Amino acid sequence: MSSSSQPQRFIIGALSVLLGIAIIYILTQLPTQKDQSGENTVRNSAVIIQPGEHDTTLADLGTRPDWSTLDLWQETITRDDFHYLLTEIYTTGDHWKNYIQIHDDHAIIRTDTREANATYRLNFNPIISEVSPNRNWNSAGELSPGTRDKPLAGVHIAIDPGHIGGKHAKIEERWFQIGDNKPIMEGNMTLLTGQLIQDQLEELGAKVYLVRGENKPVNSRRPDDYREVAEAKARSLGKTDSETITTLQNLYFYRTGEIRERARRVNLAFNPDLVLCLHYNAEAWADPANPSLTTNNHLHVLLHGALTKREIARDDERFEMLVKILQRSHDEEKPLGKYFIDSLAKTTGLERFNYSPASQSAISIDQVDGLWARNLLANRLYQCPVIFLEPYLMNNQEVHDRVQLGNYSGTKDINGTARKSIYQEYADGVVDALRSYYLENRIIYEPSERR
Repeated sequence: MSSSSQPQRFIIGALSVLLGIAIIYILTQLPTQKDQSGENTVRNSAVIIQPGEHDTTLADLGTRPDWSTLDLWQETITRDDFHYLLTEIYTTGDHWKNYIQIHDDHAIIRTDTREANATYRLNFNPIISEVSPNRNWNSAGELSPGTRDKPLAGVHIAIDPGHIGGKHAKIEERWFQIGDNKPIMEGNMTLLTGQLIQDQLEELGAKVYLVRGENKPVNSRRPDDYREVAEAKARSLGKTDSETITTLQNLYFYRTGEIRERARRVNLAFNPDLVLCLHYNAEAWADPANPSLTTNNHLHVLLHGALTKREIARDDERFEMLVKILQRSHDEEKPLGKYFIDSLAKTTGLERFNYSPASQSAISIDQVDGLWARNLLANRLYQCPVIFLEPYLMNNQEVHDRVQLGNYSGTKDINGTARKSIYQEYADGVVDALRSYYLENRIIYEPSERR
C-alpha cells in the first residue's frame, strides 16, 4: 500500500460519514415542518385517497370545510386560552401536535391532509378581549334583561329529541319489548319529553324549536341512497359482504345522515342560543333478541370535546372543533352543564355516571361527577352551545315499569314513593336547570315598588 493512498482513504471515509449524517438529517426532517418558535411540529405528509374509495380524511358523510370562514375570528383569542381549550377540553393526548403548531402569536393548522403543505394561519390576540367573538348565539350575560316571571325571555332554544322512533325504532336499534308489555322506543320517549319541556319553557318566555315534531326522520334520504358510500366504507374495513353493507347503509340513514340534516336545520333555520339533545340511556345485553332488565340506573351530561387521535386527524372534525374553540362555546356549556347535572340528579334521584379516569374518549369537566366532554356528532355540528342529556337506563326494571304507565298528571306510587311520570320528571329537571341558570346568570329586571 502506498503512503499517498492513506490520506485519500481518510478523506473518502470522512466524506462518507458526513454524507450519512446529511441523509439521516434530511430523512428525519421530511415528515415534519419544524419552526424553533413553535411548541410542536406539524406533520405535512399527504394522505392518498384513491378515486371512489372511502375518504379517511373526513368523518362519515363529511364535507370539505371552508377554512377561510375562520377569518371571522382572527386575533380574537389569546394563545393561553387557545392552548387551554385545545389541550384540556377538546382533545385527548397530544395527537393534536401532528396537525396544529402553536407559536407565540399564531397557530399553523393543517387544513387538507391530502395535500402536503396545506395550512391555515390563525393569529392570536395578545390580550383578553371583553368583546364577544363573532357568532349567531347569545350567552346569558349578553341578553337583554329578563324578569322573575320570564327569566328565559328572548332566549332561543332548540330541542333535539334523540333518534327517530315510530316505525324506524327497530332499524335504529332503539326498540325492545319484554313479554307482552308495550315496547320501549327511545325516539317516541324523547319526543314526548321534548314537547313537555317546550310547553314549560315557552311559559318562561323562551322561543323554542323542536328539531323534529313527529316520530319521522328529518332526513329525506333512505338507506338505498347510501349504497355507494356504504360499499366504499365496507371495502376500507375489509368486509364486503352484503350484511355489512346493509348495516352501513342503515347507519348512514338513521344516524349520520339524520343528524347532519338536523344540524342543517338548526344552523340555517333556527340559529338558537342553545340546543338540548334529549336521550334516554340503556345498558347492553348479551342477546339482542332476548333483552334483560337490570337494577342499575344512572345519569350523565355531555358537552363537546375529547377528540381522539383518529378524530383530530379528520379535516372536518378538526375544523368543527376550532369553530367551537373560537366561538367560545365551552364558556357557556360548562356552567350550563353544572346546572343540568345538579338539577337532574335532584329531580330524578339517579346516581351520576362517571367514565373511567383512563378513558381515551371522555374528559371530566372540573371533576364534577356526571359531567363529561365527548366528541359526539350532534355536539360538534350544532354551531352553538349544546347540552347532551343521558338520564335513566331504559332497561332498568323500575324505568321499564314507569314507561308502561305512560305520561299522567299528578303522581303515582312507584315502589312506595309518589312520583310524577318519568317524562314529566325528566322535563322538570331540565326546566328547573334552565330557570335557575338564567335567573342567576343574566340581568333580571327588578321593578321598584310604587309608593
